[in-house]
Amino acid sequence: MSEITEMPEAPQPRKPTQWKIIIPVAIVVVLCCICLVVAGVLAYMGTQGTGPLSMLATATPTRTPTKTPTPTTELSITGDWDIYYDWDCTGSYNGPVLITFFDDYTYVLTEDSDTGYGTWYIAGDYIDFMFDDYPNAHYIGTLDYSYTYMEGTMDTADGSSGCWYGIIR
Repeated sequence: MSEITEMPEAPQPRKPTQWKIIIPVAIVVVLCCICLVVAGVLAYMGTQGTGPLSMLATATPTRTPTKTPTPTTELSITGDWDIYYDWDCTGSYNGPVLITFFDDYTYVLTEDSDTGYGTWYIAGDYIDFMFDDYPNAHYIGTLDYSYTYMEGTMDTADGSSGCWYGIIR
């Protein structure tokens, strides 16, 4: 008779430990949080002054242009213009005020008995002119394709701002 031998029991499969899943997930979550914090700090710094990402800041008119284009004769606004202006951009414009642009990139503005002087330049459809006297009102805007209408925003050294437009006479 043959003896029946018992087969040894097969080893039970090992259960994967929870730690093999929890640790990688925790590492990924921590790295994502660190990346978000770094991105937030860089974005905040970029909107402050000349930070590493200053190009993210909202564009506002500057007091002085960083590059002064050389005006050309075919891009000329010389002559008399009527300027209408609205401090605080409320929709209620004052004017017209006579402004005369000269070939030497200077201008004279006459409003009632007041006279103001300054300099101007254009590049393409971009117009920029600023008064010589305090509070140095600075006008920035665009010209239409026919160079008979212009409009834009203005600001001063003392913090005032507004909207304006001009029509050639």
